[in-house]
Amino acid sequence: GKPLSNERLDTKMATLYEMEPDDRHRFPKVTDDDKADHLQKLLRNRFEVLTGYADMKKQTAEIEKRFKYYDKNNSGTLDFGEFDAALTEMNLGDAPKAEIRALFDRYDANGDEQVSYAELINGVFEVQPHPLAQKESRRMLENIRAQIAKRGGLNGIRSLGRSFRIMDDSGNGKIEPEELLYGLRDQGVEVERNEVEQIMLHFDKDGDGSVVFDEFLKALRGKMNQRRKNLVKLAFGQLDKTGDGVVTMEDLMGIYDVSENPDVINGILTPDQAFQEFAKVWDRDRSGSVHLDEFIEYYQDVSASIDNDDYFELMIRNAWHISGGEGQYENTANLRVLVIHDDGSQEVVEIQDDLGLDVNDFPAIRKKLFMQGVKNIKKVEVASAM
Repeated sequence: GKPLSNERLDTKMATLYEMEPDDRHRFPKVTDDDKADHLQKLLRNRFEVLTGYADMKKQTAEIEKRFKYYDKNNSGTLDFGEFDAALTEMNLGDAPKAEIRALFDRYDANGDEQVSYAELINGVFEVQPHPLAQKESRRMLENIRAQIAKRGGLNGIRSLGRSFRIMDDSGNGKIEPEELLYGLRDQGVEVERNEVEQIMLHFDKDGDGSVVFDEFLKALRGKMNQRRKNLVKLAFGQLDKTGDGVVTMEDLMGIYDVSENPDVINGILTPDQAFQEFAKVWDRDRSGSVHLDEFIEYYQDVSASIDNDDYFELMIRNAWHISGGEGQYENTANLRVLVIHDDGSQEVVEIQDDLGLDVNDFPAIRKKLFMQGVKNIKKVEVASAM
Protein backbone atom coordinates (compact mmCIF):
# COMPACT_ATOMS: atom_id res chain seq x y z
CA GLY A 1 0.00 0.00 0.00
CA LYS A 2 0.87 3.67 -0.02
CA PRO A 3 3.51 4.64 2.59
CA LEU A 4 2.15 6.51 5.59
CA SER A 5 2.97 10.21 5.84
CA ASN A 6 4.66 11.36 9.04
CA GLU A 7 1.36 12.85 10.22
CA ARG A 8 -0.61 9.66 9.54
CA LEU A 9 2.15 7.58 11.11
CA ASP A 10 2.09 9.73 14.27
CA THR A 11 -1.71 9.33 14.44
CA LYS A 12 -1.42 5.56 14.01
CA MET A 13 1.27 5.30 16.71
CA ALA A 14 -0.80 7.46 19.06
CA THR A 15 -3.75 5.14 18.56
CA LEU A 16 -1.58 2.14 19.41
CA TYR A 17 -0.17 3.91 22.44
CA GLU A 18 -3.69 4.54 23.78
CA MET A 19 -4.60 0.84 23.62
CA GLU A 20 -5.23 -1.08 26.78
CA PRO A 21 -2.10 -2.91 28.04
CA ASP A 22 -3.74 -6.27 27.31
CA ASP A 23 -4.17 -5.31 23.66
CA ARG A 24 -0.92 -3.51 23.06
CA HIS A 25 1.31 -6.61 23.11
CA ARG A 26 -0.52 -7.87 20.02
CA PHE A 27 1.00 -4.98 18.09
CA PRO A 28 4.51 -4.79 19.57
CA LYS A 29 6.33 -1.55 18.95
CA VAL A 30 9.65 -1.54 17.13
CA THR A 31 12.32 -1.14 19.80
CA ASP A 32 15.97 -0.07 19.64
CA ASP A 33 16.82 -3.74 20.17
CA ASP A 34 14.84 -4.64 17.05
CA LYS A 35 16.83 -2.07 15.09
CA ALA A 36 20.08 -3.31 16.67
CA ASP A 37 19.40 -6.69 15.05
CA HIS A 38 20.08 -5.06 11.67
CA LEU A 39 23.18 -3.32 13.00
CA GLN A 40 24.43 -6.67 14.30
CA LYS A 41 24.03 -8.19 10.82
CA LEU A 42 25.86 -5.26 9.21
CA LEU A 43 28.75 -5.58 11.68
CA ARG A 44 29.06 -9.30 11.09
CA ASN A 45 28.95 -8.74 7.33
CA ARG A 46 31.61 -6.03 7.60
CA PHE A 47 34.11 -8.43 9.19
CA GLU A 48 33.33 -10.99 6.49
CA VAL A 49 34.05 -8.41 3.77
CA LEU A 50 37.21 -7.13 5.49
CA THR A 51 38.65 -10.67 5.59
CA GLY A 52 37.45 -11.70 2.13
CA TYR A 53 34.85 -14.04 3.64
CA ALA A 54 37.59 -15.99 5.41
CA ASP A 55 36.94 -18.51 8.17
CA MET A 56 36.05 -17.53 11.73
CA LYS A 57 39.68 -17.75 12.86
CA LYS A 58 40.76 -14.96 10.48
CA GLN A 59 37.68 -12.90 11.26
CA THR A 60 38.45 -13.25 14.96
CA ALA A 61 42.00 -12.02 14.32
CA GLU A 62 40.57 -8.96 12.52
CA ILE A 63 38.26 -8.23 15.43
CA GLU A 64 41.16 -8.56 17.88
CA LYS A 65 43.27 -6.11 15.83
CA ARG A 66 40.53 -3.48 15.84
CA PHE A 67 39.70 -4.14 19.48
CA LYS A 68 43.29 -3.45 20.54
CA TYR A 69 43.48 -0.32 18.37
CA TYR A 70 40.40 1.25 19.97
CA ASP A 71 41.25 0.12 23.49
CA LYS A 72 43.14 3.38 23.95
CA ASN A 73 43.93 2.94 27.63
CA ASN A 74 44.91 -0.75 27.30
CA SER A 75 42.23 -1.69 29.84
CA GLY A 76 41.32 -4.88 28.02
CA THR A 77 37.80 -3.53 27.48
CA LEU A 78 35.96 -0.99 25.33
CA ASP A 79 33.71 1.63 26.89
CA PHE A 80 30.78 2.97 24.90
CA GLY A 81 32.80 5.85 23.42
CA GLU A 82 35.51 3.49 22.16
CA PHE A 83 32.91 1.06 20.82
CA ASP A 84 31.11 3.91 19.02
CA ALA A 85 34.41 5.12 17.52
CA ALA A 86 35.17 1.62 16.23
CA LEU A 87 31.78 1.38 14.50
CA THR A 88 32.21 4.87 13.02
CA GLU A 89 35.58 3.87 11.53
CA MET A 90 33.84 0.87 9.96
CA ASN A 91 31.20 3.18 8.40
CA LEU A 92 28.50 2.01 10.81
CA GLY A 93 28.49 5.13 12.98
CA ASP A 94 25.57 6.74 11.13
CA ALA A 95 23.13 4.55 13.04
CA PRO A 96 21.24 6.41 15.79
CA LYS A 97 23.13 6.39 19.08
CA ALA A 98 20.22 4.58 20.77
CA GLU A 99 20.66 1.63 18.39
CA ILE A 100 24.43 1.56 18.89
CA ARG A 101 23.84 1.70 22.63
CA ALA A 102 21.38 -1.22 22.40
CA LEU A 103 23.99 -3.31 20.58
CA PHE A 104 26.67 -2.30 23.11
CA ASP A 105 24.41 -3.32 26.01
CA ARG A 106 23.72 -6.62 24.28
CA TYR A 107 27.44 -7.36 24.04
CA ASP A 108 28.05 -6.17 27.62
CA ALA A 109 26.99 -9.49 29.14
CA ASN A 110 27.96 -8.73 32.76
CA GLY A 111 26.52 -5.20 32.74
CA ASP A 112 29.72 -3.41 33.82
CA GLU A 113 29.45 -0.73 31.09
CA GLN A 114 32.49 -2.25 29.36
CA VAL A 115 32.76 -4.77 26.50
CA SER A 116 35.64 -7.21 26.90
CA TYR A 117 37.34 -8.97 24.01
CA ALA A 118 35.58 -12.23 24.91
CA GLU A 119 32.20 -10.46 25.09
CA LEU A 120 32.82 -8.85 21.70
CA ILE A 121 33.68 -12.15 20.04
CA ASN A 122 30.68 -13.82 21.66
CA GLY A 123 28.43 -10.96 20.56
CA VAL A 124 29.57 -10.67 16.96
CA PHE A 125 29.52 -14.42 16.30
CA GLU A 126 26.60 -15.10 18.70
CA VAL A 127 28.45 -18.03 20.29
CA GLN A 128 26.14 -17.87 23.33
CA PRO A 129 23.40 -15.50 22.15
CA HIS A 130 22.23 -12.93 24.68
CA PRO A 131 18.46 -13.19 25.33
CA LEU A 132 18.06 -9.70 23.86
CA ALA A 133 19.68 -10.89 20.62
CA GLN A 134 16.64 -13.02 19.78
CA LYS A 135 13.35 -11.37 18.93
CA GLU A 136 11.25 -14.22 20.34
CA SER A 137 12.88 -14.02 23.77
CA ARG A 138 12.62 -10.21 23.75
CA ARG A 139 8.89 -10.40 23.10
CA MET A 140 8.51 -12.99 25.84
CA LEU A 141 10.39 -10.84 28.36
CA GLU A 142 8.41 -7.74 27.34
CA ASN A 143 5.15 -9.63 27.86
CA ILE A 144 6.23 -10.88 31.29
CA ARG A 145 7.44 -7.40 32.26
CA ALA A 146 4.13 -5.80 31.23
CA GLN A 147 2.10 -8.32 33.25
CA ILE A 148 4.29 -7.85 36.32
CA ALA A 149 3.95 -4.06 36.07
CA LYS A 150 0.17 -4.33 35.77
CA ARG A 151 -0.17 -6.62 38.79
CA GLY A 152 2.71 -5.57 41.03
CA GLY A 153 3.20 -1.90 40.15
CA LEU A 154 6.63 -0.32 40.27
CA ASN A 155 8.04 -2.86 42.73
CA GLY A 156 6.80 -5.93 40.83
CA ILE A 157 10.18 -7.11 39.58
CA ARG A 158 11.73 -6.61 43.00
CA SER A 159 8.90 -8.61 44.57
CA LEU A 160 9.55 -11.39 42.05
CA GLY A 161 13.19 -11.41 43.13
CA ARG A 162 12.16 -11.78 46.76
CA SER A 163 9.96 -14.75 45.83
CA PHE A 164 12.85 -16.45 44.04
CA ARG A 165 15.16 -15.94 47.02
CA ILE A 166 12.60 -17.48 49.37
CA MET A 167 12.34 -20.54 47.09
CA ASP A 168 16.14 -20.86 46.82
CA ASP A 169 16.52 -23.37 49.66
CA SER A 170 20.11 -24.27 48.74
CA GLY A 171 21.23 -20.65 48.61
CA ASN A 172 23.04 -21.12 45.28
CA GLY A 173 21.07 -18.41 43.49
CA LYS A 174 19.38 -20.88 41.14
CA ILE A 175 15.80 -22.00 40.58
CA GLU A 176 14.31 -24.94 38.69
CA PRO A 177 11.49 -24.82 36.10
CA GLU A 178 8.68 -25.55 38.58
CA GLU A 179 9.91 -22.81 40.93
CA LEU A 180 10.20 -20.37 38.04
CA LEU A 181 6.64 -21.19 36.94
CA TYR A 182 5.30 -20.82 40.49
CA GLY A 183 7.19 -17.57 41.11
CA LEU A 184 5.88 -15.95 37.92
CA ARG A 185 2.29 -17.10 38.49
CA ASP A 186 2.49 -15.85 42.08
CA GLN A 187 3.17 -12.38 40.64
CA GLY A 188 0.11 -12.62 38.40
CA VAL A 189 1.97 -13.57 35.22
CA GLU A 190 0.01 -15.85 32.90
CA VAL A 191 2.77 -18.12 31.66
CA GLU A 192 2.58 -21.59 30.16
CA ARG A 193 4.99 -24.48 30.70
CA ASN A 194 6.29 -24.23 27.13
CA GLU A 195 7.20 -20.57 27.80
CA VAL A 196 9.07 -21.62 30.94
CA GLU A 197 10.92 -24.17 28.80
CA GLN A 198 11.86 -21.33 26.43
CA ILE A 199 13.18 -19.32 29.37
CA MET A 200 15.24 -22.32 30.48
CA LEU A 201 16.60 -22.67 26.95
CA HIS A 202 17.90 -19.10 27.01
CA PHE A 203 19.12 -18.89 30.60
CA ASP A 204 20.26 -22.40 31.56
CA LYS A 205 23.84 -21.78 30.43
CA ASP A 206 25.50 -24.83 32.00
CA GLY A 207 22.69 -27.26 31.13
CA ASP A 208 21.97 -28.38 34.71
CA GLY A 209 18.22 -27.78 34.44
CA SER A 210 18.20 -24.57 36.50
CA VAL A 211 18.71 -20.85 35.93
CA VAL A 212 20.56 -18.19 37.89
CA PHE A 213 17.58 -16.04 38.83
CA ASP A 214 19.60 -12.81 39.09
CA GLU A 215 20.57 -13.21 35.42
CA PHE A 216 16.93 -13.74 34.49
CA LEU A 217 15.85 -10.70 36.53
CA LYS A 218 18.63 -8.61 34.96
CA ALA A 219 17.41 -9.46 31.45
CA LEU A 220 13.80 -8.91 32.53
CA ARG A 221 14.40 -5.43 33.91
CA GLY A 222 16.75 -4.36 31.10
CA LYS A 223 19.14 -1.44 31.48
CA MET A 224 18.26 2.15 32.22
CA ASN A 225 19.22 4.49 29.43
CA GLN A 226 21.69 7.27 30.17
CA ARG A 227 19.03 9.95 30.57
CA ARG A 228 17.27 7.97 33.30
CA LYS A 229 20.52 6.99 34.99
CA ASN A 230 21.62 10.66 35.12
CA LEU A 231 18.29 11.59 36.75
CA VAL A 232 18.70 8.86 39.38
CA LYS A 233 22.23 10.07 40.15
CA LEU A 234 20.89 13.63 40.35
CA ALA A 235 18.28 12.47 42.87
CA PHE A 236 20.88 10.70 44.98
CA GLY A 237 23.00 13.83 44.89
CA GLN A 238 20.08 15.75 46.41
CA LEU A 239 20.16 13.36 49.36
CA ASP A 240 23.91 12.85 49.73
CA LYS A 241 24.76 16.21 51.26
CA THR A 242 28.26 15.09 52.32
CA GLY A 243 29.13 13.68 48.89
CA ASP A 244 30.46 10.40 50.31
CA GLY A 245 28.08 8.18 48.30
CA VAL A 246 26.09 7.10 51.37
CA VAL A 247 22.66 8.17 52.69
CA THR A 248 21.24 6.99 56.01
CA MET A 249 17.94 5.10 56.01
CA GLU A 250 16.57 7.58 58.53
CA ASP A 251 17.28 10.50 56.19
CA LEU A 252 15.90 8.62 53.18
CA MET A 253 12.61 7.70 54.80
CA GLY A 254 12.24 11.14 56.34
CA ILE A 255 12.19 13.00 53.03
CA TYR A 256 10.68 10.59 50.47
CA ASP A 257 7.46 12.12 49.09
CA VAL A 258 5.17 9.08 48.91
CA SER A 259 2.31 11.14 47.46
CA GLU A 260 4.21 11.34 44.16
CA ASN A 261 4.56 7.56 43.84
CA PRO A 262 2.76 6.59 40.56
CA ASP A 263 1.22 3.54 42.29
CA VAL A 264 -0.39 5.87 44.84
CA ILE A 265 -1.54 8.28 42.12
CA ASN A 266 -3.06 5.39 40.14
CA GLY A 267 -4.75 3.89 43.21
CA ILE A 268 -2.73 0.67 43.19
CA LEU A 269 -1.37 1.33 46.69
CA THR A 270 -2.38 3.50 49.62
CA PRO A 271 0.24 6.02 50.78
CA ASP A 272 0.97 3.83 53.83
CA GLN A 273 1.37 0.70 51.67
CA ALA A 274 3.67 2.54 49.27
CA PHE A 275 5.77 3.81 52.17
CA GLN A 276 6.11 0.30 53.60
CA GLU A 277 7.01 -1.13 50.18
CA PHE A 278 9.60 1.59 49.71
CA ALA A 279 11.16 0.91 53.10
CA LYS A 280 11.21 -2.85 52.51
CA VAL A 281 13.39 -2.71 49.41
CA TRP A 282 16.28 -0.75 50.92
CA ASP A 283 19.16 -1.56 53.20
CA ARG A 284 19.53 -5.24 52.33
CA ASP A 285 22.68 -5.57 54.41
CA ARG A 286 20.96 -3.96 57.45
CA SER A 287 23.73 -1.38 57.71
CA GLY A 288 21.30 1.47 58.26
CA SER A 289 22.51 3.21 55.11
CA VAL A 290 21.95 3.19 51.34
CA HIS A 291 24.78 3.43 48.81
CA LEU A 292 24.58 4.87 45.30
CA ASP A 293 24.72 1.44 43.62
CA GLU A 294 21.75 0.25 45.77
CA PHE A 295 19.82 3.39 44.83
CA ILE A 296 20.49 2.82 41.11
CA GLU A 297 19.58 -0.87 41.38
CA TYR A 298 16.23 0.00 42.94
CA TYR A 299 15.39 2.43 40.13
CA GLN A 300 16.45 -0.09 37.49
CA ASP A 301 13.58 -2.26 38.74
CA VAL A 302 11.23 0.73 38.73
CA SER A 303 12.43 1.85 35.28
CA ALA A 304 11.43 -1.49 33.75
CA SER A 305 7.78 -0.71 34.55
CA ILE A 306 7.78 2.76 32.95
CA ASP A 307 7.86 3.01 29.15
CA ASN A 308 8.04 6.78 28.78
CA ASP A 309 11.29 8.64 29.54
CA ASP A 310 9.47 11.92 30.20
CA TYR A 311 7.12 10.29 32.69
CA PHE A 312 10.11 8.69 34.43
CA GLU A 313 11.69 12.15 34.68
CA LEU A 314 8.52 13.62 36.17
CA MET A 315 8.31 10.80 38.72
CA ILE A 316 11.94 11.27 39.83
CA ARG A 317 11.72 15.06 39.98
CA ASN A 318 8.51 15.03 42.01
CA ALA A 319 9.51 12.18 44.35
CA TRP A 320 12.80 13.83 45.30
CA HIS A 321 11.78 17.47 44.72
CA ILE A 322 14.30 18.15 41.94
CA SER A 323 13.59 21.48 40.30
CA GLY A 324 13.35 21.64 36.51
CA GLY A 325 11.81 19.73 33.65
CA GLU A 326 9.84 21.19 30.75
CA GLY A 327 6.14 21.45 29.87
CA GLN A 328 3.88 18.77 31.30
CA TYR A 329 6.92 17.00 32.76
CA GLU A 330 8.04 19.99 34.82
CA ASN A 331 8.42 19.45 38.55
CA THR A 332 5.17 20.18 40.38
CA ALA A 333 6.08 18.98 43.88
CA ASN A 334 8.42 21.72 45.06
CA LEU A 335 7.08 24.39 47.39
CA ARG A 336 5.98 27.57 45.62
CA VAL A 337 5.55 30.75 47.61
CA LEU A 338 4.20 34.23 46.97
CA VAL A 339 6.93 36.79 47.58
CA ILE A 340 5.84 40.37 48.27
CA HIS A 341 8.74 42.80 47.80
CA ASP A 342 9.49 46.06 49.59
CA ASP A 343 8.24 48.05 46.59
CA GLY A 344 4.89 46.22 46.60
CA SER A 345 5.62 44.03 43.58
CA GLN A 346 4.79 40.33 43.82
CA GLU A 347 6.04 37.11 42.28
CA VAL A 348 5.53 33.37 42.73
CA VAL A 349 8.85 31.66 43.39
CA GLU A 350 9.66 27.96 43.48
CA ILE A 351 11.90 26.84 46.32
CA GLN A 352 14.50 24.87 44.37
CA ASP A 353 15.86 22.77 47.24
CA ASP A 354 12.97 22.14 49.64
CA LEU A 355 13.64 18.55 50.76
CA GLY A 356 12.87 18.35 54.47
CA LEU A 357 11.81 22.01 54.58
CA ASP A 358 9.02 22.83 57.07
CA VAL A 359 6.45 24.99 55.24
CA ASN A 360 5.79 26.87 58.48
CA ASP A 361 9.46 27.71 59.04
CA PHE A 362 9.46 31.14 57.41
CA PRO A 363 13.02 32.09 58.45
CA ALA A 364 14.26 28.92 56.68
CA ILE A 365 12.13 29.75 53.62
CA ARG A 366 13.50 33.29 53.52
CA LYS A 367 17.03 31.90 53.74
CA LYS A 368 16.34 29.56 50.79
CA LEU A 369 14.95 32.49 48.77
CA PHE A 370 17.99 34.62 49.59
CA MET A 371 20.30 31.78 48.47
CA GLN A 372 18.37 31.72 45.17
CA GLY A 373 19.00 35.45 44.69
CA VAL A 374 15.56 36.72 45.70
CA LYS A 375 16.09 40.08 47.47
CA ASN A 376 14.09 42.88 49.13
CA ILE A 377 11.54 40.49 50.64
CA LYS A 378 8.82 42.15 52.69
CA LYS A 379 6.50 39.17 53.15
CA VAL A 380 6.24 35.51 52.15
CA GLU A 381 3.03 33.49 51.84
CA VAL A 382 2.86 29.74 51.24
CA ALA A 383 0.41 28.17 48.78
CA SER A 384 -2.22 27.34 51.42
CA ALA A 385 -2.41 30.97 52.42
CA MET A 386 -2.29 32.40 48.91
